Amino acid sequence: MVLKQAAEVGEAVKTLLLEEELTVEQMSMDLNISKQLGSHIKNDRRRMQQDVAKASIQAYDCPAYATDLIHEFSGGYTPPVLRGKAVDWDNRLAVEDFAVREVQEVIAILENIRPILNRKPGETTKEERERIAQVTDEIYDAEAALANLKITLAKNYNIPLKKRHENRKVVWKAKEWFA
Repeated sequence: MVLKQAAEVGEAVKTLLLEEELTVEQMSMDLNISKQLGSHIKNDRRRMQQDVAKASIQAYDCPAYATDLIHEFSGGYTPPVLRGKAVDWDNRLAVEDFAVREVQEVIAILENIRPILNRKPGETTKEERERIAQVTDEIYDAEAALANLKITLAKNYNIPLKKRHENRKVVWKAKEWFA
């Protein structure tokens, strides 16, 4: 995956301004860009450069904004902020139910294909590999649901996700999940 050098992030900026109760002028000052450039980025007349995106993620702890930005700059490699009509995104219990259902689907499929996963990859059939590919699709769905649940909980309960993430990295390192 290669990160884009610039991306159209107008919707993300609108989310940031709304959730952080900022003006374009305040945001522009915080990011050391002109008010005109800030307005152009907000209205998708100019793309946000990677260095400005990085500075903005460091400057603000707005999970929906950061998620939108990372999704755009990664070319869709990370889950987006979901805004469709299938779920009432303003209702934290509805978002929780959605996330739980998506995770349960993954668990059910994994339990179902466990005999396939117990075999060496070279010993699987084309159909079995397709079933494994389908579980990766369901994992993507669950990741998106969980990312959006995290955003919802952070917003509703005023949880600083940047700080929580830093704390988790210490835990993961202690568990030797990563070096």
